[in-house]
Amino acid sequence: MNNGSFLLPVRTSSIHYTVSGTGAPLLIAPVSWGVDGHRWTTLDVLAERFTLIRLDPRGTGGSGDVTEKSEYGIPTLVEDIEALRSHLGIDRWSIMGQSAGGWTALEYTLAHMARAAKLVVVCSAPTGRFQKGTFRDPAHPLYPRYERLSQEIRSLPHDERVRQFNRAIYQYDVQTEGARAAIDRIFAATPFNAKRNQYFISQELQRYDVRDRLRDIAVPSLIIGGAHDVHVSPEWSVTMAERIPGARLEMMQGSGHFPWLDEPEAFFRTVADFLLH
Repeated sequence: MNNGSFLLPVRTSSIHYTVSGTGAPLLIAPVSWGVDGHRWTTLDVLAERFTLIRLDPRGTGGSGDVTEKSEYGIPTLVEDIEALRSHLGIDRWSIMGQSAGGWTALEYTLAHMARAAKLVVVCSAPTGRFQKGTFRDPAHPLYPRYERLSQEIRSLPHDERVRQFNRAIYQYDVQTEGARAAIDRIFAATPFNAKRNQYFISQELQRYDVRDRLRDIAVPSLIIGGAHDVHVSPEWSVTMAERIPGARLEMMQGSGHFPWLDEPEAFFRTVADFLLH
């Protein structure tokens, strides 16, 4: 498989994807809420041991536009991922997704089980109703700051409001100054699709719920949680590991929502060991 940056026609649009590294194929499942699939350059270290495959959802990064509103949803993203796998001639690949990328990874695995070699879900949840135990929960210590921030940015345009919200709130989801600097840099520079985000909030949060289907996952699965995650409660990682048959749970005690920023050596070692053995 050639390394590089490519464009794949898919029905009424096109998908920009990249291939880097050598070894067993590993797809980094993107989120569907409005950003491209390449912003986490810190994941490039995985290309030292795997063939790393990333793609931009329609309407983000180098991919083509969305032609129908429903194409913003995870089901279309799953179809595009499967089209990419077929195009690349990959029989089976491993899938890793973090946060809402975990939603993509779970839905792809459930839809195309025979094509999933292994599954890694990081700091995610099996439902869009995951607010309990997070900064959106009135019982959480960060809730007053969340409310204050929401009021401060209320009058901004949607895309700028979401960008500033993410830059501010994610500062509480990492544990080191270096990680905070990385979060600020990435969310300041990443282009953002406001229509995708609006669809995610109005449609996907209500639609997405795979809790009753986790027992159907029949591939080796690694669930990674961050003990200090304030965006998605680590209890959801425990729940997923309990419900997916044979799943392994790794709770990273020094991490928030982004373990590869807080504990990079431990995170990459854990992922590599799981995928290689």
